[in-house]
Amino acid sequence: MKEQLELLWELQKIDLELKSIKEEKDRYPKEMKKLDEKQKIEKERIQKEKEKVESLEKTRRQKEGHLNLEQEKIKRAEGRMSEVKTNKEYQALLSEIDTIKEANSRIEEEILQVLDEIDELKRDLSKREKEVGATLEKIETERKKIEEKLAHDEKVWKDQMERREVLSKQIESKLFKLYNTLKEKRQGVGVVNVKNETCQGCFVNVPPQMFIEVQKNNALIRCPNCNRILYWDGDRTKK
Repeated sequence: MKEQLELLWELQKIDLELKSIKEEKDRYPKEMKKLDEKQKIEKERIQKEKEKVESLEKTRRQKEGHLNLEQEKIKRAEGRMSEVKTNKEYQALLSEIDTIKEANSRIEEEILQVLDEIDELKRDLSKREKEVGATLEKIETERKKIEEKLAHDEKVWKDQMERREVLSKQIESKLFKLYNTLKEKRQGVGVVNVKNETCQGCFVNVPPQMFIEVQKNNALIRCPNCNRILYWDGDRTKK
């Protein structure tokens, strides 16, 4: 029985490791999704700031285009000055030119304001791009770490499944069946270590005489409280 209990204990450790790996594997996609969402948010922020700059650049071009048209009007008006025949017409033309010049002056001020805003946005954008670049680099690092963990877990999973298959065939069928039944009912734990006269599955004290017998690992002994199979693994804490 001692050999069977040792095999069963090793099987339990393997199953706990497999359970842990499965939980990790289930978590990885969620972590990857979070990284993808974070990456998307960072890229969208930069894109929105670029769009602001592009919108202002468009506004600047429109105002400059309008200013050019108005300046052409001034040139045409000044060209007609030599053609006017009366003082009234001359004064009207001067008034028209002054009005256009005043409007142009306002447009020039607006263009300067837009240019200042563009310069400020570009400075902020340059700073943000560096920050986002560093963030994206960290995201990629995290992504690679997850991929490496996943690859490692896949290998461990395969190796442990193969070892589990070997152990399963070495354990008596009735004992193996009992273990699986207990494992399903007790959150994946059918065999537990006993430490300081305490079952490490339910943390209830076992009778002193039972503890003495458990330490021999010569018989199938089950916890009076949680019904799990008890095993003595020396002074090491159950992992």
